[in-house]
Amino acid sequence: MRLMFLGTAAAEGVPAVFCNCKTCLNAKQKGGKDVRTRSQILIDDDTLFDFPMDTYMHMLRYGLDLSAVKRVLITHSHMDHCYPQEFCMRGGPFAKDMTVGKVEVYGNAKVCEMFISDTAREIRPVVKDGIELKALRPYDEIKSDDMRIIALPASHTVGEDCLVYYVERKGVGVLLLNDTGVLDKTVYIKLAEMNVNVRAAICDCTYGAIRHGAGRHMGLYDIVDQKSIMTHAGVLKDDALVIATHLSHNTDLDYNGISALAKDYNIVVAYDGMTVSI
Repeated sequence: MRLMFLGTAAAEGVPAVFCNCKTCLNAKQKGGKDVRTRSQILIDDDTLFDFPMDTYMHMLRYGLDLSAVKRVLITHSHMDHCYPQEFCMRGGPFAKDMTVGKVEVYGNAKVCEMFISDTAREIRPVVKDGIELKALRPYDEIKSDDMRIIALPASHTVGEDCLVYYVERKGVGVLLLNDTGVLDKTVYIKLAEMNVNVRAAICDCTYGAIRHGAGRHMGLYDIVDQKSIMTHAGVLKDDALVIATHLSHNTDLDYNGISALAKDYNIVVAYDGMTVSI
């Protein structure tokens, strides 16, 4: 399984759109790995994890054929993870000679509701016919072609069944824990009972080296704790890859600084454009 980190930032990006803090000024000056766009992962060229407003820029930067994407997994309804208006362009006369005719869009009930309402004014019938919305609830398990998908409960927005995902292809599985706080061990115990093979865990690290605790996001040391819980629950093997992403400017550390700390815990810090094969 090939994972390409198209974007690795939280909602405001790094540098944040209106910010002049130390972290943002440093990112503007240095560029490179310290500049982060909104979080999105491309899996094997046919699956997108989240759909932020930066998707168009990701297509340009990496020369992607997004018409080849067969499925989109959306975590929740915040605009940096769900920007459905772009889908109004998925069909004639805005898109021609597409690689795949139909795309499946997965999310919770709120995501599906938002998708319909936000596209209602402009979406054309021919475009709408090529989009299949599929509502998921925590612990729903589905098969999409050769991909196994399990929706898991995130710890994020009160009043919305925010989701994170486990995806598996050819017996190799990845946990996508993006935009979530720490998860209770019962989630991992339940996941272990579902006979998974987690070879990589991609974890929210919004607060960098600041421990966030029982909140809506995680920091590096929260990931360290989750890594231990996952291991004891039988979900994560000792040789599995753990990657931190969804970072914000709410830390004084640049890419090199947070990477140096993460290395002590065998955690890799993602950057925009990073590709890994699992």
